[in-house]
Amino acid sequence: METDPTLDDAPDIPWPVRRRLLRTGPIRRASWSRRLPAVSADLALHLLVAAVAAAGVDPEGGVAFLVTAVVTYLAVSFVHRVLLQRWWGATIGRLLAGLRCADPRTGRPPTLRRLALGWLYGLFATVVAVLP
Repeated sequence: METDPTLDDAPDIPWPVRRRLLRTGPIRRASWSRRLPAVSADLALHLLVAAVAAAGVDPEGGVAFLVTAVVTYLAVSFVHRVLLQRWWGATIGRLLAGLRCADPRTGRPPTLRRLALGWLYGLFATVVAVLP
């Protein structure tokens, strides 16, 4: 399988590509117009599960609600973006958008280690962006 020559300086974190390109041609990063709906669907799923779980613990929105929401969001996000993505080759949002996650150098599905590192990188970037 041929890879994109501009990937020499690409990070080792896997990224979404169009599913059909995994079988037919060179691997190229999917456009933002395809990735944004996929990320939005995944984020909505994580937030919905966290909100439902937190509302079940503390319907009045106290500290228990907030703690449950954060812990549930992190757990759902990890299971969905690391474990299920390793098993299915994509998150639910990516499947809906027709995308798969692939190693940019080989075109193969990313390893569990790379998915976990990508998830940790996203968590760290979110914390840095949120903190003042």
